[in-house]
Amino acid sequence: MNCDVSVVIPTYNSSGTLRRALDSIYGQSLVPREIIVVDDGSNDWEQSRLIAKSFPDTIALIFIQLEINQGVSTARNTGISSARSRYLAFLDSDDIWHTDKLAIQYSLMTRRNLDLSVHKYGKDMTSSSGDKRHRESSLSSLSSWHPLFRHDNAATVMVLREKMVLFDTSLRRGEDFKCWMELLSKHRSGCRGVYLPRVLAGSFKPSIGYSGLSQDVRAMHLSRMQALRKLIHEGGISLPQYLVGSYLETAKYPIRNMILWFRNRSISRRRLA
Repeated sequence: MNCDVSVVIPTYNSSGTLRRALDSIYGQSLVPREIIVVDDGSNDWEQSRLIAKSFPDTIALIFIQLEINQGVSTARNTGISSARSRYLAFLDSDDIWHTDKLAIQYSLMTRRNLDLSVHKYGKDMTSSSGDKRHRESSLSSLSSWHPLFRHDNAATVMVLREKMVLFDTSLRRGEDFKCWMELLSKHRSGCRGVYLPRVLAGSFKPSIGYSGLSQDVRAMHLSRMQALRKLIHEGGISLPQYLVGSYLETAKYPIRNMILWFRNRSISRRRLA
């Protein structure tokens, strides 16, 4: 049985993890209507295409190749433009979903007539197969303050397609944060959403200090600050939100650097041992 969801997967030189991500979709207890894989000008796009085409046609799978690397925002926006389902869900090529992710989130969205839902993200799924608890009494309403205090990975979000706003292509990082803020902003779409405190998606590496965009802590910090400036300039957030967001990001930056320093030191010691 399929649910009315289009899954958008941007990929860039990640044919080594794409199969694992797709396996987690095909292994869902409730599978989506379609999967849209958008290759963002990768060197290994042919391998990724062959991997995508190797999956059965029980789910419609579309593979789109962008000739030039333009960033994850453009790749996701391309997938969004091609989507046909009522709801959109996102999965990066190095992340996976818990088996019941779609069944739980789709049921929640349709029964409660929601525009947006977000759940917890597991930073290292090698040590966790997802939380077992699911009590709707633990749901909490989302507001435009929510993204200021949390970093919600794209793999945790499901949104009504007609409410979706496009990702900011001028941002190479922090684009997801800006998008979630805009979705929840009353002057834009004013999405009615809830947060589910259960791990239904995750990765296989810590969030700071390993390969990928998260390795560059300074770039992450600058992009978040840039996103906040763009939001206040465009009227997407209030002045109090901008001040709180800037304060929190300024406070977190040295903490991330400290975590990165200790992690790299630990790695170096293990190599020397």
